[in-house]
Amino acid sequence: MNTTFKSIIGLSLLVLLFTACKKNNDPEPNDQSVNYALSVTGGTYPNQTTYIFGTKAFPAGTVNTGNAVELSSSGQMFKYGSEIYVSSFGAPATLRKYSFDETGKPTQSGSIAVPGLNTFGAVEFLSATEAYAASNGFGGIPQMVRFNPSTMEILGYIDLSTLQLPGASEIYYLGLVERDDYLFMGVNYQNASFENLEDAVFVAVINKSTSTVEKLLKDTRTNMMWNGGTTSSFSPACLVKDAAGDIYVNGYANNGKPSGILKISKGTTEFDASYFFDLDAVTGGHCLGIFYFDDDHVFTVKYSDESAYPFDGSAAGELYKINLSATSTSGNIAASLPKFFGSYTFMTKWDNEKIYFNIAAPGSNAIYSYKISDGAVTKEFDLTGQCNGFTKIK
Repeated sequence: MNTTFKSIIGLSLLVLLFTACKKNNDPEPNDQSVNYALSVTGGTYPNQTTYIFGTKAFPAGTVNTGNAVELSSSGQMFKYGSEIYVSSFGAPATLRKYSFDETGKPTQSGSIAVPGLNTFGAVEFLSATEAYAASNGFGGIPQMVRFNPSTMEILGYIDLSTLQLPGASEIYYLGLVERDDYLFMGVNYQNASFENLEDAVFVAVINKSTSTVEKLLKDTRTNMMWNGGTTSSFSPACLVKDAAGDIYVNGYANNGKPSGILKISKGTTEFDASYFFDLDAVTGGHCLGIFYFDDDHVFTVKYSDESAYPFDGSAAGELYKINLSATSTSGNIAASLPKFFGSYTFMTKWDNEKIYFNIAAPGSNAIYSYKISDGAVTKEFDLTGQCNGFTKIK
């Protein structure tokens, strides 16, 4: 994999944001006419537009963006409760909060902005009054923002400057998981040539009580992570927490090391030396991201063409179902699905019937569903651009 070109670093910012499943501690939804929210991005980097809009009925046919709010950049949608939040690229880093009128048009109801930053790389909501947002690289200020998602007030900052490593010209903060009063955050280090600083996975352990970085974990069994999904985002995740409280960390394939999954066991703040899920060996190809819903429904993107990995030089993605405890796979969930651009994939669910996921393929963009009871895959509707968010908000 060649990471020496600055252009692909720009493209990767589109996906440094991050399994999309419903949080159990969501607040009660507001009384709204709109039931579903979507985000679609059109154009080619860097000339892109993001469209945010809502619908009353479950979408069908080809969904257009006629009643959307337009953002003149790439954007990433997050969802908490009945509210939608959008982070767009460009200084100052801004996270906007939206509600919807009865026509489905979004109305901005608040925002936070931090000068000196370009975009927020990961956003995680812990409650109606506490959330965290971390910035992406490109010389940004090394800090995490703590804010109130109800009032959109900034409550404080966590200094991340101690995460700097010698020789790192860019640092990307990728994904957030909370457990035991700690935040676990993936970190990607790039040198001046836009190459991985080291062939290893790094995870920062942040003490919420003291708002300080406690340690930086490192493991060399797999390589740097790239995606940064959280439980409130719509993109592949590299950190997920399972029902037992164990944290799983996805590293990418590069420089002879396989894509794989590491574990930080419940009650610890170290990598479990006895656990390693070699995704390359088990699936037969390089893999990207973890989509976790429960122990029986875990997925990853496997690439059929390793030359396309992980920056999607061509459409080579396939959705594979995996088992974290058994370190095994049951294979492709549907061989009939078109090959897709894996970095743009998300999966989301809001009931016990279906898991919804997007397929960004050459010449088409669509939302599909995976039936939980029997694994049947069905195409639900088409979109006019790449979908980077679809959820039920009521």
